[in-house]
Amino acid sequence: MRFSIERGEILSRLESVANAVAQKTVKPVLSGVLFRSTAEGKIEMLATDLETAIKTVAAPVHLDGEGAFVVEAKVILEIIKNLPAGEIIFELQDNNLIVRVEKSRFLLPTMSPDQFPEIEPTHGGIEIETSVTVLELMIDRVIFCAAKDEFMRNLNGIYWELQGGFLRLVAADGFRLALAEEKIDTEVEDRFLLTLKSMKDLQSSIRTAVSDDLKIVYDGAKVGFYFDNTEMIARVVDAEFPDYRKVLPKAFKSRVVASTTLFSDAIRRASIAARLGSESIKMELKDQTIKLIARSPEHGESTEELDVKKEGDDLLIAFNPRFLADSIKKIDTEEVELNFVDSNSPLQMNPVDVEGYLYIIMPIRLI
Repeated sequence: MRFSIERGEILSRLESVANAVAQKTVKPVLSGVLFRSTAEGKIEMLATDLETAIKTVAAPVHLDGEGAFVVEAKVILEIIKNLPAGEIIFELQDNNLIVRVEKSRFLLPTMSPDQFPEIEPTHGGIEIETSVTVLELMIDRVIFCAAKDEFMRNLNGIYWELQGGFLRLVAADGFRLALAEEKIDTEVEDRFLLTLKSMKDLQSSIRTAVSDDLKIVYDGAKVGFYFDNTEMIARVVDAEFPDYRKVLPKAFKSRVVASTTLFSDAIRRASIAARLGSESIKMELKDQTIKLIARSPEHGESTEELDVKKEGDDLLIAFNPRFLADSIKKIDTEEVELNFVDSNSPLQMNPVDVEGYLYIIMPIRLI
């Protein structure tokens, strides 16, 4: 088997598929990418960690013979990243892969393709269509709120909900929650949970997509994402995501509208003192101002005061500044809306008039 392919073509495809490679595994073959020729004269590349699998197809300039091989993902990706532009020649000789371009030559050991697990596609089920751009933005708006601890199985991921003609993504870690929704052309209603690892793999893969068309297929056990000659299959998590609607405040007693940029800058500056002290920022709402106060017994105090538009009661409440900073970064409108109930209830942060996404942040008990 011998083929040549443009560096740009194989690099983008390999970067996409390599996201699914297992980071830690007792099976060496799962640390690799499977390359194999197809009857249509293409080169298929596959990678999996047994939870997520990604398959993509690249178009070679020339292809001679049939065959398949598995090569370590990190090694082949690093080699291709450092090769000059132009055609790269791949040649399989016995159990070795030769990679050549101009005067550069690499000889790499391969693993048997027979040991590589087959990717089981989705079978029937629900199909919805959206765009890569829309889904990429939705994931970006929520993924940072998912629990990082893999033992928190019901929170270590993103919850997908199809309801009332909307696709809704929700992530939470017990201290904060993010929700993003988009109108879609379907009346189907269902829900499933995908791991944080799968979502990061999908996020990385769709960044390289050229086409904006995206199809999602859910068969009850797996979810398939089909885009730009790439197929990603993710297993659904067998765990119950908490009822996020119970966290969403039903009514508010105070509403503040502030400049997104000015509020973000004030949080960033106040966070300096907070990191050195109690890891909290007090937020004081009074008249038409909002004051951010952070204290450290050993390193002093920081105070920031902003002019805002406020409706409702005055209030004193405290938050982890990192949770505020993470959420405000995702607000892409000129003004941000802060909605409060009382000093012991969560804050709802969103674009003015709630435009498709919102953040819920639990307060810190005032001392």
